[in-house]
Amino acid sequence: MGRREIKKMAEREARLLKKELKKEKSRKRRKKLLFVALIAGGVAAAQASRQRAKPLPPGSGTVTMRDAEPGPLAFMMGEMVKGFIQDPAKKNLADKMNVSVAIQDLDHPEMAATLIFRASDVEVANGVIEGADIYVGTELALLLSLSGAGKGKQMLEWLKGEDGKKVLNAVKSGRFKVRGAVKNAQQMVLFQKFLTPAA
Repeated sequence: MGRREIKKMAEREARLLKKELKKEKSRKRRKKLLFVALIAGGVAAAQASRQRAKPLPPGSGTVTMRDAEPGPLAFMMGEMVKGFIQDPAKKNLADKMNVSVAIQDLDHPEMAATLIFRASDVEVANGVIEGADIYVGTELALLLSLSGAGKGKQMLEWLKGEDGKKVLNAVKSGRFKVRGAVKNAQQMVLFQKFLTPAA
């Protein structure tokens, strides 16, 4: 192979490399734009949900089971909600809620329940009901550990602890799935506060 052919090959390789670099830069730029668009969309959705959320009149604090035979998770969540609503502060929180939250144990998909808050009147259903506003899928133990997270600085400290690290690892590995939380951000915050035991 002569010098001319080697030079042509080198030039061709250089052009291909330039194209690849341009493509890579373009991909990175698109990823950044997509990320910014997602954040902007999330903020817009959260603001829109604040405007759309119609406050309900205060409920009577009743918890009803949709199914004649509640499953284990539905029964447990129903009993927990009944206990929390006895606390006037928790009832006041629930009275601000108009949301349905589906919870599912990823290791045992049949272990699922949906809580439907219409102020402090709560209906508990077996399984993940279609059209639930928020879906949370994880190991049940991780979900229950979230009740100790607190808020603000407390949450940052909690994330540094053993339970917080487990949750972060679960998120990174795809073992903690949440849908609808950004769109229903305000309701998600109220739900977390509701589930957090009173200090």
